[in-house]
Amino acid sequence: MSSLKKIFATSLALAASIYAAERVYMAPFNMVGLNENFALPAEKLLNTYIEDNKDLVLVNYTEQDSIKAGDREAANKLAIEKKCSKFIITEFTRLGENVITSFKLYDVNNESAVWSDRLKAKNPDDFDPIIQRVARNIGTKNKATDDDDIYSVTEQETKSPKKKGTTAYLGGQITGMLSVNPDARFDGGFGVFLLYDAKNCWFGFDWSINNLDSKNSEKPTLSGLTLSAYYPFGTKNITPFIGGGLTYSRRTLEIDTDKYKDYKGDDELVASGITGEFGGGVLLNRASRVMFLIQAKYFVDFFESPTVDYKPTKTGTDVAVKNYYLNGFKFSLGLGFGI
Repeated sequence: MSSLKKIFATSLALAASIYAAERVYMAPFNMVGLNENFALPAEKLLNTYIEDNKDLVLVNYTEQDSIKAGDREAANKLAIEKKCSKFIITEFTRLGENVITSFKLYDVNNESAVWSDRLKAKNPDDFDPIIQRVARNIGTKNKATDDDDIYSVTEQETKSPKKKGTTAYLGGQITGMLSVNPDARFDGGFGVFLLYDAKNCWFGFDWSINNLDSKNSEKPTLSGLTLSAYYPFGTKNITPFIGGGLTYSRRTLEIDTDKYKDYKGDDELVASGITGEFGGGVLLNRASRVMFLIQAKYFVDFFESPTVDYKPTKTGTDVAVKNYYLNGFKFSLGLGFGI
């Protein structure tokens, strides 16, 4: 029994050592050409954001450490004394109007950094988004430079052509409707849309029309004005989303009375009402002025639409009008421009 207890205790200790968070010593920030008063707030920010990373435990320097900013050898020695496996060396250097921020993560007793990155700041307001991105990516295979979260953007980056401040898009789209009731059929069309990006929620407004030439096709013209809300999965440049909305729909069916002379009813049958929609899609190039929008939705009418049943007879063709609830799928491919 005692042997089993020892084995169990050893297994627990081994598991704890495997899954224990790494202790990382943070040396004081080295400020070159900058006010030294910026150092402490920047260190506090990094400490706060790294606390969200469950794989790292940050050990801050103290006044008793007597370490100079940027001294790698002293940081290595103190990291060992504080039982840390890694340490961070950070340097902010003013170069003209910009500040170059450098972050390096070292294993103890190793002169080569295991992770490093440099980002450019335009002013101290850029320190916060830079440090956020570093805290998310430090110690991983990813670089903070490549982090495409469009809400951790520096003012320096918004100066480049890849502007990340767009919140609304206006564009056109190619549309299609696949009706499944009463018969499966596909109708193509086009439309326009307006999409507002409120970060954690999007709002859409669009108009579309399908099967514009209904008289020759003996199919209804399907049009609608839609108000939608969407939930985006994240804040990346390529963002999938789900959502739904309500549409004011109009169904117009024209009957060729010249062809069906025995038909005695109206030559244009119209129905309108509310349609419910639910689906999702992907927004591509979200951080740019030009974006692409791909959507697929299921829809169902809350009103009846007219359909015509044509039956050949010995004297001609019987035309019988019937009503049904239209439902099926909508597809769209859109190109939008930031406004």
